[in-house]
This record gives sequence, structure tokens and C-alpha cells, in this order.
Amino acid sequence: MGEDWEKLAGEEGEEVPTGRFRRMLKLGSMGAKVTASTLGGRLAGVFRGDEDVRAEKLEAMYEKNAHRVVDVLGELKGASMKIGQLLSADPELLPGTLSDGLAALQKDVPPMTYNTVRAQIEEAYDRSIDTVFDYFDPQCIGSASIGQVHRARLESGEDVAVKVQYPGVVDSLESDLKTLRQFLVYGRVAIDGERLEECFEEVRRIVLEETDYVAEADKMGRLHSVLQSRPGVIAPRPIEKWTRPSVLVMKYMEGEKLDEALAEIDDHDRRRTLLERWVETYAWMFHEAHLLHADPHPGNFLLDEQDQIVMLDFGCVKDVDPTFSDGILDVLVSYWEGDYEEMLKSYRRAGYGVDGSETIDLELLAQYNDIILAPFARNEPFCFGDWQPAMEAKKFLLRHPSFWKMPPPAEGLAFFRVLSGIKGLLYKLDARINVYPMAVEIARRRGRLD
Repeated sequence: MGEDWEKLAGEEGEEVPTGRFRRMLKLGSMGAKVTASTLGGRLAGVFRGDEDVRAEKLEAMYEKNAHRVVDVLGELKGASMKIGQLLSADPELLPGTLSDGLAALQKDVPPMTYNTVRAQIEEAYDRSIDTVFDYFDPQCIGSASIGQVHRARLESGEDVAVKVQYPGVVDSLESDLKTLRQFLVYGRVAIDGERLEECFEEVRRIVLEETDYVAEADKMGRLHSVLQSRPGVIAPRPIEKWTRPSVLVMKYMEGEKLDEALAEIDDHDRRRTLLERWVETYAWMFHEAHLLHADPHPGNFLLDEQDQIVMLDFGCVKDVDPTFSDGILDVLVSYWEGDYEEMLKSYRRAGYGVDGSETIDLELLAQYNDIILAPFARNEPFCFGDWQPAMEAKKFLLRHPSFWKMPPPAEGLAFFRVLSGIKGLLYKLDARINVYPMAVEIARRRGRLD
């Protein structure tokens, strides 16, 4: 069978550059072109003149640069591609056209060649690929930052999906991050410096965590079991026998990418129901199952023919400290009751703040929470397409620097990453859903609200 697969595959796809110098050269060349484009735009007056004309020129420049960035990051994969995915997940971080361009990294990117895939699999198993699989589709069905997925059939006859890790992901991590940091800083890409550093630290942690497919299979198995009690949401079952650190085998799941499926749905009630189920599942996992699927970009979810949401990619699943998750509910309850003194105490119990944060002005605390908790303020549908909390919160913090004394605890970083991803999809779909009753019901079940 191996020869037949080779004939089908040909040499479609791309080799993944693994040499440090070669990767630095590609990133450096991309950075130089984007920097030259930005500086050239300034010299040409793109940033001056009539507002409408300026906006049009800026959009054109960002679109050209987005294509340059996506082409290179998609080829290099690994940490480089993960940075692009993180930056595109929240539409407030980057100009719209640049964000939309980078969003392509959430979907399909050029795959590695079948010869590379086969070599990775045979190295992992120390045996020929055709002694494991009765059939292996040489065309990948999905590619992401750490690996790509192929459909296959085991000798037992079971249809499976096989995730194969790109070569050299860990070895190139630090070099990629250093080169990308220089590009994003010196290339004057429009992004907040503090958020950029958070992204790099998040990528370093995620890449190191996600490259262990045996650990991911264990997390997948946990969520597969946990979601049995959630109607309308499912996860694949891992096949531990054939899973290795660089090859992950799981039950094959049919479906269309969630964001694409939702965008095509004209029935507003059905669309709203699916979005509410997706959001509510995340809330339930965090507050009641005390697990966090910390990579909520749309490419990690499918919608099957039975309208079930299929959850994928479990490399970034975390255990949640109930003290922290219950503390978030206590903040919400205090917000609903207008008790800002108790709210400040709830923040402190959840791990927010540094020495001196107990002196935060309660009136300012109320204003800040009106920004970040707006979707939970009233029992009515909320328009997420009009909500830009990161931008408003940043302006607030610049006006009131005392609030820098209220940083979240370390375990809060993944939580806010998830919130950013959820908000990003709701924003892009201009969703109008009512999340207030979801929060009230969970607070009651957790005994935080009478």
C-alpha cells in the first residue's frame, strides 16, 4: 500500500525549513519588506492627508503586508505561525485588514510534503507506515502551527485522524521568537508592546506544552469523558496504542469549521442557539468541570451534520483552581448587587492585585467594571460586534494608572486568553446573544448567589 500512497501524493506541499539560519533568513527578509513598506508609506504621505484617502491607503498597505506575513509564517509554522494565530484571535489588537489576513493562519496553510509526513511517522513508530495503517490519505485535511492532520484507517478497520508534528518545532522556538520580536518592534507593526510580550511568553509556553502528543491524548481522553454529560458538544476519543510524542491518533470526526458554518447559517435562532451553546460550554468547563480548553480559536471546532459542536486540539487544556473560578463569580455577583467594596475583596481573594491595591477608588472600580463586564450587566441580548473592551480598558488605565496595582494572578493569563478568543469570534460574527442568564445560573449552582 505504501507505493500507492506515494503515487497519490506526489510532492504536493512544502518542506518545513528546520535550519536555524534558514528560518532566520526568511523571517528577516519578511521583516525587512514589511518595515520598508511601512516607512515608505510614511515618506509617501500615507499617514497624512484627507481621512478617507488615508484610511484607504492604510488598508491597502496592511493588506499587502498581511500577505507577506502569512506566506512566510505559514511556511515556517511552529512558534512563528502560533504568534500570528494569537495576534489575529482578538480583532482589537491589529488593524482590521492585517488581522483578517493573519486569520488565514487559523485555517488551512500550506502542508508539509507527504514524504516528510511519512518520515515523521516511521521515525515515531520505528516501522513502515503501511504496517500500521490499512490506508493513509497523503492529502492533509487540516494544518496548524505545530502539526497537520491526515485521515487514515487502522488495520483494525477504524477510521482515524492522525496529527503529525512538524519537524524541528522545539529546536527553532527561541530563534523564531527572537527574530519575530525584532520584526514586530522595529517593523512598527501596530500592536501594544505589553500585549506583544504577553503573546511571546504565551507562545513559548504553548509550543513546549503542545509538542507532547502523549500528554495531549491524555487531555483529550479527559474531555471526551467530561463532555459526555453535555448534549450537543463532543470530543474525539484518542487511540493511545498508536499515539507517540510526535504522532497523535484519534477517532475521525466529520464536520465543517465552526466559524465558516456559523457564517453560512441564515436561521438567526439556530445561529444564536449554537453560539450560546459554545459560550455556555466554555463557562461550564471553567466554573464547574474546572478545566480550561485554552486555545479557543475557530479552527479548533467543527459543526457536524447533527448540529453538534466538535471540540478539537487538546494540547492546551489546563486544570482550574476553584478558588480562582469561584472568585470570578463573586466579582460578578458583587457587580450585580452594586457592592463595590465587596467586589474589591472578591478580586483580592481571587488573587488580583499587589500591595496597595486595597486603596483602589471604589467609584473608579465601578467604572472599570462597566467596561469589562458590559455583556453581563442586563438580562438582554448583548451586541458583541459593538464591544471593544481592550481598547476602552487601555484608555481607562492610561487615565487612572492606580489600576496597574490590580494585575491578575498567573493562572488568570490563560483565562483571559480564552475570553479574548471567545470575544473575537462573537465580534467577527456581530453576535447578539444573552450571556446574563448563563452567568446567573452558574453562580447559583456554585452557591455564589442565592
